[in-house]
Amino acid sequence: MILLKEFVVIGFFVSLLTAQPVELSSGFYHDASKKDSIEVDVDSEKIDLELSNGSKLRFFLENGKYKMQNLSGDGYTAVKILGNGQFQIYYDHQDPSSGSVISNYKLYKKPGVLNKIIAFLVTSALFISIFQFYLKLNKVWKRRGIKEVASSISIVAALLGFAVGFPFLLNSLFISGDYPAAGKSVLGLGMAVMMTLISMGYFVDENREKGFIRLLLDALGAEKSESTDLLSAMLRPHGANKIIEILTQLAAIDDDVAQEEVDLINEFAERWRINIPEIKVGKPEKVTNLLELKDLVQSYLDEKPDVEVAQNLVDLINMMAEADDEVTDEEAMAVGEFTGMIAHYVSQEEGGSIDAFEVVIVPQNDEQSDAVKELIPNINSVKKQGGEIFIVGTFYSEDYANAICGKYISLGLFTNSIKVKV
Repeated sequence: MILLKEFVVIGFFVSLLTAQPVELSSGFYHDASKKDSIEVDVDSEKIDLELSNGSKLRFFLENGKYKMQNLSGDGYTAVKILGNGQFQIYYDHQDPSSGSVISNYKLYKKPGVLNKIIAFLVTSALFISIFQFYLKLNKVWKRRGIKEVASSISIVAALLGFAVGFPFLLNSLFISGDYPAAGKSVLGLGMAVMMTLISMGYFVDENREKGFIRLLLDALGAEKSESTDLLSAMLRPHGANKIIEILTQLAAIDDDVAQEEVDLINEFAERWRINIPEIKVGKPEKVTNLLELKDLVQSYLDEKPDVEVAQNLVDLINMMAEADDEVTDEEAMAVGEFTGMIAHYVSQEEGGSIDAFEVVIVPQNDEQSDAVKELIPNINSVKKQGGEIFIVGTFYSEDYANAICGKYISLGLFTNSIKVKV
């Protein structure tokens, strides 16, 4: 009887041990060949993988499996935990036993003390940010009712705080799961709200009779009239020649150069002491090519201008589009694209990601494949699902991406845009 009890007790503890789920440890893993290394971050609901090329993948726990739906919509990619220090990435609609194994990975290094210290500092930084938020706002808050103080704050810059802070908040909450960063974004949005109200003159006594919309429109009107004053006082910015070239090509994008656009370009060129060819009003000698203009903006950003200077370029582009009091479809499309490009540049510098659109050409035969290679030299080609696709480029405006698609569709090439995260 005693022996029977001992067997029961031993069996009970064995069952407890065997019932424990196999967990994956955070750390650094390499594949069987030890040529590819990835960083793994694990919590109870998700697994984050950062590849050696900087790409990030997130797998959510669903019905006992860590899954990530494929962008193509033809299945999912999943992580199968093989042991405390091993896992497998596979692709299939079904179980990994019938699917395609991408690779196996094995743990070779766990996060060190430095990683833990950094994680602690990041958490602490959130509380410091709250104190910083208070100090910044406190100085202005006491003077919120002074008209000169309200006029000294840029309403456009305050509104741009929403455009920058909200995407970062969504990314932190739903993509990266970085809650300290989400808290910092909330503070930034709170600051944007307060600065917007103050810059509108909402707290100024003489504006009590004005409605919210009236105050907003008045503030934007004053910003437009004063925007050149700031730029005029600036020293010659980095990449000034390219900025002038961007504005010149943007003026011709709608096949009509207005006098107001010429005056604006000449004003900046004169203040920055840049000699430019004479720009004629009316039909330009050369209509601006969308891809060439995009490449020009990208080449400017590749020179790594200061973040604030790059953000000022957004204001310049908008001023150029609105100079003749008429924003054409072409100008609106270009403004949307270049604003997205600059936002991506800023997000890279500050950390984060934004939505973009990848234009791809899918040749239907070898003849079309050769035609694409001849049409677009040095284009990237990718093997996918047994076929070949060509990536034309990544664009930050859906309208701009569709315009690029239309260009190649008109040549008889099957072209589509895919929403991606960059």
